[in-house]
Amino acid sequence: MHKALHYCLLWLLAGTCYGSQPTLTFCHEDQNAYPWVMTDGTGLNLELLDLVQQALKLQVIYVAVPWKRCLSGMQQGFYDGAFAASFKTERLQMGRYPSDADGRPDALRRLHTSRYTLYRRIGSAVSWDGQRFTHVTGRVGSLSGFSIRDLLLAHGLEVDESSRDPLALLQMLVHGRVDAVALQTMRGDFILQANPQLARQVEKLPQLLEEKPYYLMLSNALLARDPELAERIWSEVQRQRESATYQARVEAYLAQPGH
Repeated sequence: MHKALHYCLLWLLAGTCYGSQPTLTFCHEDQNAYPWVMTDGTGLNLELLDLVQQALKLQVIYVAVPWKRCLSGMQQGFYDGAFAASFKTERLQMGRYPSDADGRPDALRRLHTSRYTLYRRIGSAVSWDGQRFTHVTGRVGSLSGFSIRDLLLAHGLEVDESSRDPLALLQMLVHGRVDAVALQTMRGDFILQANPQLARQVEKLPQLLEEKPYYLMLSNALLARDPELAERIWSEVQRQRESATYQARVEAYLAQPGH
């Protein structure tokens, strides 16, 4: 462990940190979310936030927990931030998004943009034309706590949120426990690429379900304690995301074998 981080962990409860740099704790989901956060400690969100903390001279501790626990922990003040979160009105009680001059979520200060796609069994008649679903007679699988469930429910579909594991969801699809699965596109494709036998039984519909920005949410406690720091963090996210350094890291990460 890096010596500075070791000291941070030792003295976190005392509110001090080696180097006198502000220490923040951010949580993220404890499952692979390719290419943004992986269980091996890699991912483009982590690459981006690494650049942010270097630029602002912060010390950041990352904690991997189930997504619902991450959000509730931020709401209770256990974590200073949570990522990556799409905008949902009910999440405003849990923490804060970067906002523009009109008080709306500021997509310019997003971490990234993600797309959602519907996956079905090969040979299935389940369909989505961008406006409506057809031939869905059973449940549609969605990762527990993820915002895509709102779109599915709005179309009158029954949603199965029994799993936090995207691989398990796709296996449920193959075994007929759900009619279709709604996943972030790059995440679903990554799972299928890594599991050729599964990929021979599952296909992705061409029409996107949804495309939306994802943010670093910051806690209400952090905003109350140091609103200027919060704004600096969000603005630095935009600056670093648009930087040549980050773009080079994106290209290098996506070019890695198996990615």
